[in-house]
Amino acid sequence: MADIASKAGISKEVAGNIILAVDEACSNIIRHGYKNDYNRKIDVCFNLMTNLLTISIIDSGIRFDINSIEPRDTSQLKPGGLGLYIIKQVMDIVEYSRTREGFNKIKMVKKLNC
Repeated sequence: MADIASKAGISKEVAGNIILAVDEACSNIIRHGYKNDYNRKIDVCFNLMTNLLTISIIDSGIRFDINSIEPRDTSQLKPGGLGLYIIKQVMDIVEYSRTREGFNKIKMVKKLNC
């Protein structure tokens, strides 16, 4: 991700935020979708257009339903549970879906001003 950001001319601050969002998404997949099985596959695809970076992350873990997650009170910070909040704060568009093949997919879009 850092190489893509650098080649695209994305500022270090924005790149760091995008890396954090990707890391949070992958950590959630490993922790919740794969029940900490670190040998499972996660596909990450990047699509960089002039002012738009789209990142799609696909996994074969347990079905994920965004509507089953209750918002967390961020005034009471404690470890864990903020991944989705961070992703939504960092990225401009976040979409979750289940593919026809039965995979989970998170699509994250960042509008770029580079």
